[in-house]
Amino acid sequence: MTKRLAIGAVPALLALGLGLAWLALSSRSELPDGLTGGVVFVSDRDGSPALYFRRLPNEPERRLTFGSEAVGEPRVSPDGSRVAFAMNGRIGVVALTSGEVSVLTLGVDWKDTQPDWLPDGRRLVVAARRRVGEPASLQLVEPAPDGSVARRPLTQARGGDDQSPAASPDGAWVAFVREDRLMRVDLAGGRLTRLTGGFKRDRSPRFLGRERLVCAWSEGKKHGIDAIDLVTRARQTLTEGGVFYRTLAPSPDGRFLAVTRSWDSGVPPFAGLLGAPKEEVRLLDASGHERGRLFASRRHANHSPDWGR
Repeated sequence: MTKRLAIGAVPALLALGLGLAWLALSSRSELPDGLTGGVVFVSDRDGSPALYFRRLPNEPERRLTFGSEAVGEPRVSPDGSRVAFAMNGRIGVVALTSGEVSVLTLGVDWKDTQPDWLPDGRRLVVAARRRVGEPASLQLVEPAPDGSVARRPLTQARGGDDQSPAASPDGAWVAFVREDRLMRVDLAGGRLTRLTGGFKRDRSPRFLGRERLVCAWSEGKKHGIDAIDLVTRARQTLTEGGVFYRTLAPSPDGRFLAVTRSWDSGVPPFAGLLGAPKEEVRLLDASGHERGRLFASRRHANHSPDWGR
C-alpha cells in the first residue's frame, strides 16, 4: 500500500515541481531601457479598486484616488496633467500633481463609462446609457465654465453596446466597438463606417499614430493583438496564441504597449494552487513580444493601464 501511494504521488510531485519552476521563471522581469512617460492603472491592492500612477522608469507608484467606491477605465489627458475615470455611472477627473478630484458627470440622467479625451483636452467621448440594462451609445461630453455639461449623441446602439471609444489624433472621428467589430463615427455629420470584419472578435482599439489602429482580438481559442492600416485596412498580427489581453495602451512614442494580461491557457494547472498572478499589467514591444511586467501581484489584480507623457 505504501509503495502504491508513493508511486501515485509521483505525477503530483512532478506537476508541483513544474508549477514551481514556471512561477520562478515567470516572476523574472527586467524592463528594457528607454521607457518614459507615466502609466496610470487600476489595482485593488488596498481594498476597493483605485487608480495608481508611476512615472517611468524609476519613480515609485502612488495612489491617485481614495474612497470606498470602485473606480476604473482611466484615460490620461493629452497634456498628461489629468486622468479621467469611471465611477459607478459617473465620470471623474483627477489632477496628477495635486490629486484633486472633480466629478464631471453625475450619473443621474445618464450612466457614463469608458471616457476618452479628444485632442483638445477639454471634451470627452463616453459610452452612456439611460439606465442599467439598456444598451450604451457614444456621446460627446463638453464641460462648460459654469460647471454644466453639454451632451451630443454620436451613435445609437442597435442592440448591444457601442463601447471602447478611441478619439482619432486629429479629433475628427472616433473608433469604437460594435458587435465585436471596429467602427468609426465622424464627429462632423455622424457618418458610420465599419473598419473590420471577418471572424476575429475585436476589442480595445487604440491609435498608433494617425494611420494605424491597434486592437486585441479573439477567435475561438486563439487570442492576439493586431495592427490595422487605416488606409489599406490590412491587418498585421503582432501576437497570437493562448494569452488573453483584455486591454492595451500604446506608449506616446509608439515603441511599446502596456497591456492587461488576463489569463494564459498555457499556464500549468498547478500554478493556480501555488499563487499564480491575477490580472496584471505587462509590457510588449511594438512587434508584440513581451518585455516584462509593469504591475503584477499574486494577491491583487492590476489592470486597465493608460500611458501618458
